[in-house]
Amino acid sequence: MAWGVASMLRNSRRVAGSLPAFCLFSIHLAAQNIAPPIPQKLTIPSNILNEDRVVWVRTPQNYEKTKGPFPVLYLVDGPSHINLVASTMDFLALGDRMPPLVIVGIANTDRTRDMTPSHADEKNADGTVHADPTSGGADHFVDFIQNELMPEIARRYRVAPYKIFAGHSFGGLLAVHILITRPDMYQAYIAASPSLWWDNQSTLHRAQDFFAAHTELNKTFFFDLGNEGLQMRSPFDALQKTLTDKTPKDFRWKSAIYPDEDHGSSVLRGYYDGLREVFLDWHAPTDHDGKIIGGLQGLEAHHRELSSRYGYEIPPAENTMNNLGYQLLGEKKVAEAIVVFKRNVELYPASANVYDSLGDGYEADKKLDLATENVQKAVEVGTRIDDPSLAAYKEHLKRLIAKASASGKLGAPVTH
Repeated sequence: MAWGVASMLRNSRRVAGSLPAFCLFSIHLAAQNIAPPIPQKLTIPSNILNEDRVVWVRTPQNYEKTKGPFPVLYLVDGPSHINLVASTMDFLALGDRMPPLVIVGIANTDRTRDMTPSHADEKNADGTVHADPTSGGADHFVDFIQNELMPEIARRYRVAPYKIFAGHSFGGLLAVHILITRPDMYQAYIAASPSLWWDNQSTLHRAQDFFAAHTELNKTFFFDLGNEGLQMRSPFDALQKTLTDKTPKDFRWKSAIYPDEDHGSSVLRGYYDGLREVFLDWHAPTDHDGKIIGGLQGLEAHHRELSSRYGYEIPPAENTMNNLGYQLLGEKKVAEAIVVFKRNVELYPASANVYDSLGDGYEADKKLDLATENVQKAVEVGTRIDDPSLAAYKEHLKRLIAKASASGKLGAPVTH
């Protein structure tokens, strides 16, 4: 079954066999059944900054049940934005629009110091000056991230080589600064409402020089702005023009303006659109009916391409495989559906759901002994991992045993 919706799917096949309806219901019920992980607090002693730094780490929902690595997103203003980014990631990953991520949210100590690339005093809206004596410490802060934080995250978590940096306001300014001074530190950058006005737009001018000097740059960059006035809009427009006039080869960029949002509210839309842009090619190609082009072979070929592009092995997602299997069952292609369900068992043997789905495939093929064996396995695995759909698996097994007994096709239950 697809993520704990076993009984609903069995009924939906009998009633309508509608793939779009199945997808909507499965996503809705999955969100109800899977509690989001709680970010874990880490304290990192920093010799570079000469202080302890707190970070919050949010692992994906399926982190403990998988073996593979996950890309990492490093986020400034961590306590304020980690749950926003994590819930956005959960929503997009559930629909296979992006991979699950490990999200590292860095808490602030001296925000202006850490996120401004140069020393300057802030000009207030009324023309007065607000002194920022500690400003200009961005490179020192980035040294901490690169040389102390990143190795510690790699030591503690299963992380893939693909890394993203995201920041808002001064954090967006920092994202641009890292992109143009240490472009290889991350593969993708999201700058939400970047404060490019800082220090007479010095970071903008350095960015213009940087892009003029680079003919190739295999990175992804997204930046956005709300309805924020000329001070923010002028350098934003200038950066857009720079990238429009001369885009390095292999450099993918996109910008967005949200006229109905302000500086504070634009961050939610910016992070959503930024993640969509970073993983623009993630979703498997589908036809106008939403069906995966090429079936199982097309899906696995797509993921081989993703693996090559993102630099680590990326198998098809369990729920995407499940959707394909039930699509084939709905089309009465039972043998093909069983092949897909069996492949999902190979990829995700620690999941109870994949065995229950294979049981549905064998039941459709009238092989009640194999159906019962696999649903019993779903119950065993579901009991061991406290699967939220365990009751549905047990009900499925009970119904199969009764059905097989009535037809005289059931032997002794198989134990594992």
